[in-house]
Amino acid sequence: MVVLLRRSTQALLLCCLATPASAEPPAQSLEAMTQAAVRYLETEIQRQYPELKAKANVRQPDPRLRFPACTQMQFALAPGSELQGGGSLGVRCESPYAWSLYLGYRIDLRGPVLVTTRPIAAREILKARDVENREIELAVAPGQYLRQPPQAVGMLAKQPLKAGQPLTYALLAKPMAIKAGQKVRIVVQHPDFSISQECTALSNANVGDLVRCKVPSGRIVQGTATESGVLQIKP
Repeated sequence: MVVLLRRSTQALLLCCLATPASAEPPAQSLEAMTQAAVRYLETEIQRQYPELKAKANVRQPDPRLRFPACTQMQFALAPGSELQGGGSLGVRCESPYAWSLYLGYRIDLRGPVLVTTRPIAAREILKARDVENREIELAVAPGQYLRQPPQAVGMLAKQPLKAGQPLTYALLAKPMAIKAGQKVRIVVQHPDFSISQECTALSNANVGDLVRCKVPSGRIVQGTATESGVLQIKP
């Protein structure tokens, strides 16, 4: 009886030694995670800027890191990161295990933007012949570039621009149409009639800006500054 008990105990111990106490989950492939991050970035760029060509490079995490395999992986840009240049991409696993990390990336973008066709002097007004579309490698966020000629025509150059200069909103301004104290004409447009009266502008205004104006009776009215220096009011 004692011999049988000893043999049973030995068999149980051998069984315990042969079976791991708790099986570790399979590890997440870092290469697969990096490739998924690249696909996410390029898909987002195509969704927001379908006219641009994009190449995304994502730095693979330290190979010594080990994460459980993920079946539900989510990506999101880190605060302050944009779909251009360098940034950080957040990776979060939601199932079957919760974990997260950040991956560094770089995005190179190419696409058509407006560029100058000749040197432009400071405070010069751009004309249609002064701009053209050209494909370039974007140095700033896509939304900062002008893309259509009507966006640039009639705008004022804030500084000298060289020929071939890509145009961003920071380089241009609306020309000043009205100066404070200037006598201007205010026009009320209506389908059935039109009223015109002189008034004194109370502030500077660029084309398209709202500006307050004082009429001879002392009343203050507000209108939109036009290129001709007229304040337009639509009732």
